[in-house]
Order: sequence, then C-alpha cells, then structure tokens
Amino acid sequence: MKLLLLYRRRWWLFYLPVILCTAAALWWSATRWQVSPPDRVVIAAGSPQGGYSALAQRYAEQLERQGMNVEIVYSDTQRGALDRIINDGEHATIGFAHGIYASPEKPLHALAVVGQDPVWIFSDPGGAASLAQLRPGARVAAGPPGSSSFIAARALLEHAGIRIADVRFDPATGVKAAEALTDGNLDMVFQASGEDAQSIQLLTRQPGIQLLGTEHAGSLAAKEPRLQPLLLPQGAIELRGDIPPRDLTLMSLQTHLLARPDVHPALQRALLDAAIEIHEVPNFLQRHGQFPSFKGTDFPLSPAARDYSLGARPWLETLLPYRTAQRMELFVYAVVPILVIALLVLAWIPRLFDWRIMAALNHFYGDVKFLESEMDSVASEQPMALKRLLERLDAIESQVVALDMPDEFAERWYTLREHLAAAQDRLLKLRAR
Repeated sequence: MKLLLLYRRRWWLFYLPVILCTAAALWWSATRWQVSPPDRVVIAAGSPQGGYSALAQRYAEQLERQGMNVEIVYSDTQRGALDRIINDGEHATIGFAHGIYASPEKPLHALAVVGQDPVWIFSDPGGAASLAQLRPGARVAAGPPGSSSFIAARALLEHAGIRIADVRFDPATGVKAAEALTDGNLDMVFQASGEDAQSIQLLTRQPGIQLLGTEHAGSLAAKEPRLQPLLLPQGAIELRGDIPPRDLTLMSLQTHLLARPDVHPALQRALLDAAIEIHEVPNFLQRHGQFPSFKGTDFPLSPAARDYSLGARPWLETLLPYRTAQRMELFVYAVVPILVIALLVLAWIPRLFDWRIMAALNHFYGDVKFLESEMDSVASEQPMALKRLLERLDAIESQVVALDMPDEFAERWYTLREHLAAAQDRLLKLRAR
C-alpha cells in the first residue's frame, strides 16, 4: 500500500488542485458568469447642436452619480450615431434614435420609448395649404438624405399622392432651412424635432408661415407604424397668440433609448432608472408618467427592459447603491458558494485518509478475529489444520509490517501487531498440546 506516500504528498496531490480549481472557478464566475458591469460608458449622441446632445448630457449626469465614467461621442447625423453603436470597432454602446430607423438588419435593442417628436410641416405664405396641393417642382427642405426628417417627409408626400420625382429636395435643416423658407427660397420645410428647437420656435411665430397638419393620419399610421398621429391642440404652442389657430393632426416619431444586445443587464437597469428620473415629468404634449414607455417600441425590446417593466430586478439592487449591489451580487452568488464548497472539500480530504487507513486496519482486525474464532474448532476437530492457520497469521503479519502509515496511526498499528502476536502465541500453544 502507498498510503504513506499519498499522505506525504497530499498538499501537491489534493490540496493544491482544490485551491487551483477554486481560483479558476472564482475567475470564471467574475469574468463569464456574474460579470460586473463596465465602469466606462460611451453614449452616441448625434450632432453636438442636436436635441440628443442635451439629452445625452442629462443621462451622463445620472450615470456619473452612480460612479460611472461617461463619454459622449458625436456624429454629423443621427444615422451616424446609430452606426457608431452598431459598429463593433466603435466603443459606443448606448444612444438615441427615432423609430423610423428600425429595421431587422440593425442589431439593436430598445430599452424604452423616451419621447416623441412631431414631424413639423411648414409652408411658405400663399403656398400649399395641404400636402396634396404641393405643386410639381416645389423646393422642399427635409434635411440630408437618410435623416429621420427626410425619411418621414418622403412617406408623408407619397401618402398625399405627390410623386417624389416631382419634388426638389434641399438638404438644409434647422435655422438655415427656416430662414430660407421665410425668405421665399423654399416652398416647404419638414423637420422632426421637439417644439423647443430654435427653428420650430422661429417658424411657428413667423407671420404668414403656415403650419400644416396631416390628412388621413390614421391610414398612414396603418401603413407605416413608425409614424403615429399626434394631436396638436389649438393654442398649444402659444395660447395668447392662438398658435396653432386650430387643432392639427401631426405625425410623430418615437424617440428610443437604444443599446447593444450585449450591454450588461445591470447597466440597462441603471439607464432605465435614469430614464424615469429624466422623462416622467410632463412637458409639451406629454402627460406625467407617459415616458419612458415599454409598449409599442419600433426596435425590439430588450429582455432586461421587459423584466424591468414587470418589476423584476435583483433584490440586492433594491437595498444597496448600484455599484455596491453589483459587488455584493458577485460575492453572494459566486464567491461565497465557491469558497464554501472548497472549504468542505479541503476538510473532507483528511477524513478521506482517515477512512481509508481505518478501513485497511479494520480489514486486518476482522481477519484476526475470524482466525481466533476458528482456532478452537480447528484444534479440537482438525489439529493438523493449525499449521494452515499459523501460515495465514504469518501472511497477515507480513502485510501489516509492510504497511506505510502516517505517524498519527502508529498506536493503532502497534495495537494490531500486539493482537497478531497474541493470536500467534495462542495458536502455538494449541498446536503444542
């Protein structure tokens, strides 16, 4: 038996592998299973002059209070910001976009709908009083091709029966487009933005400029669900000036808070907490608590956001601050169970040796006891068989002498030797009769 050799090498053969396996399990749980959310967050915000720039700043302030480092990256267009999130080579993981950009080819998840922007339609003085009256060859500013305003303008014009080939699009947008319309260099302006945009403030209060509604808005929404009707009540922009002078139905685009599918669920919940702080207060054409909304998103809703909407979140996040909750979740669900299992295994190794050695000793004790019970019957019935019993005792003694045992079991080993010697003496006396 090689028990003594195994016992002497127990640290290398038993304890060290358990410790290494424990360290590997802790590393795996921290990097693959209970991965901690990132400390750095990059938000794609479109143009620095756009409305999403200020929105990104507000989110950055909320996340920085949670102990995160936030960077905001800008692009010339909203589509450019989306490309930053989609492109694996970029570091941006969060952004904002109108639902008009949603498509199956874009691997992005919506965390929530955080607002709605009307598609404003302005016509020059004396010009078309509705989209259907737009004359062929009209000059229309709807922003650069590919922008949300441009995509919405095409859908609205086609719905009104206007051939896109008959329209001369101008890439001007914002204040530049508003000034061109006021100066008579444009016939119509489309812009998807909030009412606080400088160009909207300018055009809604410019004498002679007409704000147009959308006819048959319901049928357009049925064909293009990413455009939804929005009622602009009479006097909603300025009550004293009676702007607009009548109720108008505008089409609107939903603003989504977007994230890559691989964004950590805890970070998604932190973003949704920030969204509630930022968007639940009422503002222009928005009721209290209307946003953030998890229904009717144009992009696929994130599973973490769906659980959040149902009130499901880790219990530690309800008790502790964000960063502390993530560390405690790793500690409670990974570190503690792994360490408990490791300690139990380490405590079981000595017991394994004890059990194996005691089993060997008990085996020999059982053989000796069996021989002692057999001696009397053999001595009276088959005296010649005593020699066979003596040989068996000698063989047992040889095996016991050859045992390699730890020092802790020396007393048991010597006791077994004494029992063997006593059995041999007794057997010799029986044989000498």
